[in-house]
Amino acid sequence: MVAPPVLTRMPLWSLGLVAVALLTHRFDGAADLFVYDREGIAAGELWRLLTGHLVHFSTAHLVNNLVVLVPALWLVETRYTKDAGLLLLVAAPAVGIAVFAGAPEIQTFGGASGISLAFLTYACLRGLHENRRWRMVCGVLLSIVCAKLAAEIFWGWGLLDWEANGFVPVALSHFVGTATGIALYVWRVAGERIFHFKCSRFSNSPSRTWSS
Repeated sequence: MVAPPVLTRMPLWSLGLVAVALLTHRFDGAADLFVYDREGIAAGELWRLLTGHLVHFSTAHLVNNLVVLVPALWLVETRYTKDAGLLLLVAAPAVGIAVFAGAPEIQTFGGASGISLAFLTYACLRGLHENRRWRMVCGVLLSIVCAKLAAEIFWGWGLLDWEANGFVPVALSHFVGTATGIALYVWRVAGERIFHFKCSRFSNSPSRTWSS
């Protein structure tokens, strides 16, 4: 499997998502409108399940998320051009719904860490099919993601204490984001293999001559 050249087109998803996140962080009114708010969602403000990922509670929170999101989203968008929008549209609601259903104690939630891990996981899994050097990089990154998730889920451990910066990492959002990246990868790879299998069977089938 060979990916297309890295700079195949302008990364519009990447630029747009970063721009909206920066604007939301700059204007308090936008953050109030977009943030995941459990009471608001229960009252019918369902857009908050999606837009909460754009809201960050401090500059450190924003930078911490963008450091992962920007390169991961850029990789997916420029190397696997059909998948960036799809992954975003699946991961964003999946994380929001998971937090709403699985963490009723969380009243306010924000941040793009869940969707960042979705893009990072997907990009690295696809990278395992490429050249040896890139496979090694992707393997290391996937190992780090797995270790991070295990530490958060089983031991409640975080790399840093972010509470002083206005937020607390939510392991559930990280797990669901990672799982979404894996699910899209499996769906894509399985679909490609089925397509190639059918094409090979068709090309190897004996030719027929039809007459009337």
